[in-house]
Amino acid sequence: MFPFYVEVALTAFRRQLIYRWANISGLVTNIFFCTLFSYIILALYHARPAVPGYSVQDSLRYTWLLQSFLMVISPFGWMDLMMTIRTGEVVSDLSKPCDFCWYWFSREVGRSLFFLLFRGLPIYVAGMVLFHIGVPISWTNWGTLLLMLPPAILLGVAYRFLYNIFAFWILEGRAMVTMSVVISQFFTGSYVPVYFFPGWLRSFTVWLPFNGFMNAPALAFLGKMTLTDFWFEFVRQLGWLLVLILIARAVTTIATRRVVSQGG
Repeated sequence: MFPFYVEVALTAFRRQLIYRWANISGLVTNIFFCTLFSYIILALYHARPAVPGYSVQDSLRYTWLLQSFLMVISPFGWMDLMMTIRTGEVVSDLSKPCDFCWYWFSREVGRSLFFLLFRGLPIYVAGMVLFHIGVPISWTNWGTLLLMLPPAILLGVAYRFLYNIFAFWILEGRAMVTMSVVISQFFTGSYVPVYFFPGWLRSFTVWLPFNGFMNAPALAFLGKMTLTDFWFEFVRQLGWLLVLILIARAVTTIATRRVVSQGG
């Protein structure tokens, strides 16, 4: 079945290529808001030049990295699965000769790869041009990013799969989607860098699954982790991924018992 899931991912990737203007408008929007965030960071450092362990260049690079990861890991308003549940199309997906969870995971991995290439990379390049943030040149930085990015993508998929699957129990799930996105954006550091959080909040945040979405990969790429810290974060990231996948599968099993097709 593995070739089937690969083909599903490739199909989802190719499907995104159709929406060229949507991607361009989203790209411009991401760059615009990241530029605003960058000027806020510059104003902050102007008012308080010393932020322990992080220079203004580090913070700008962190901001553009997270904006680059945004649509790759935690896209805004993703309701594809929820809409199939509301319209009844989910019955068709459940009837496919494949695992329902892995089918949707494969689709989303394909979309994430599209956004990595056509949204994430252009956003970071824009940051290099506008704010001269540059990139780390050490192979260690790139190696840690390449290790942490695949689990981060799967964490994002598992999280949005979970808040979509609850459409089996609720009539209107868009409020849940909005709430889930706001929570994830806050705890990933998209609004305020996690290392700017008060000590007690930061200590709490790093133990949440959201830390493995974008914050941990970004800090690893910036070289802000020791080797021991990196492996600890990597194992914690994998642990949360296993937990979320197991929860997703359990909830799916319970939810699909409620599906009724043509009175059967």
